[in-house]
Amino acid sequence: MSYATLMVHVDVDAELGCRVGIAAGLAERFHAHLIGVAGWAPMSVFLAEDARNDRAPPDFHFHDMKTLLDRKGEQFKTTVRALNGRAEWRSGLDFPTDVLAREARAADLVIIGNAPENRDPFRALDPGSFILKAGRPVLVVPKGVASFSPKHVAIAWKDAREARRAVLDALPFLQQTETVMIVEVLDSESELTSHAIRDVSNYLTRHGIKTIAERLRPADVTPSNSLLRLIEDENIDLMVAGAYGHSRLGEWAFGGVTRDLLQESPICCLFAH
Repeated sequence: MSYATLMVHVDVDAELGCRVGIAAGLAERFHAHLIGVAGWAPMSVFLAEDARNDRAPPDFHFHDMKTLLDRKGEQFKTTVRALNGRAEWRSGLDFPTDVLAREARAADLVIIGNAPENRDPFRALDPGSFILKAGRPVLVVPKGVASFSPKHVAIAWKDAREARRAVLDALPFLQQTETVMIVEVLDSESELTSHAIRDVSNYLTRHGIKTIAERLRPADVTPSNSLLRLIEDENIDLMVAGAYGHSRLGEWAFGGVTRDLLQESPICCLFAH
């Protein structure tokens, strides 16, 4: 199993930066095709009052937006030229989250950032909404991460559909890493032993992944805090996790592992929903 096609989101308001370089490096690693995608919805130029009176943006603004997106495309192609033709550019005049979610049909893995350059939904990707809409595994690259070559991977295990999906989707990474750690964070009411992670370990072994460690960790204030400490303690390069096992509204209102990893993880995280 491998990733044949990767997709990377490009912000309209920022330089291409490290994320595109990381995506190009992964395309080389997996001998994959790489698609760059950007979106920008026209209505961002209107004030609410103007939008009610004139529902279509003027032609000149469409032209300006297309010109900027085309310029981003040329920058993208220049940045990934080492792929020797195994790259393409796509863009759309629509909300970035919706554009990328639609285009995700063409990819095995989508690479995004964890923090948009601004909060304008007409110009910026919403990482949480995209993870829910994508239907594909999503690799989230935190701001400031300049390189990515995972050798030590942790799987944040919870016996739920999202975690099972994440383990399957991460197999191409897991098959090329040095060590894999399966971690289950136990709350005060959990059993002190877990048969589930033994099953996951056996599953991975049958896929040719040999170096597997199992960890049961008590919840340190919160499960998220335990995982963040694990990253530092075990020198983890990549965290694999199911996303939004509870509703997104509940996670953002009351806290949750997905939200906390999106906001606070210093390393890349692979999410599946």
